[in-house]
Amino acid sequence: MTLRTQNPPLGSFEVEDALSKLTMQEKIALITGDDFWHTVPVHRLGIPAIRVSDGPNGIRGTRFFNGVPAACFPCGTSLAATWDTDLVRRGGTLQAAEAK
Repeated sequence: MTLRTQNPPLGSFEVEDALSKLTMQEKIALITGDDFWHTVPVHRLGIPAIRVSDGPNGIRGTRFFNGVPAACFPCGTSLAATWDTDLVRRGGTLQAAEAK
């Protein structure tokens, strides 16, 4: 799988190749993260830190209190229980728009 981004420093790279080159410590660091909101970078492989968010609570940034206002969405289990794929797609579209 090739990952292509619009971020010039990242460009594109082969995901499977990068995974095969990660040490066990780097893999653990990637899944545990640097803090609540950021992954750790792996500089030697050109993997940057990535900022994440907990989407069901809106794309609200990195602060727990007095942060950026964000829409709240039902959890994935609740959405799945509706069996309404169009509703789930619309929720994903709204979250993507907030993330931009």
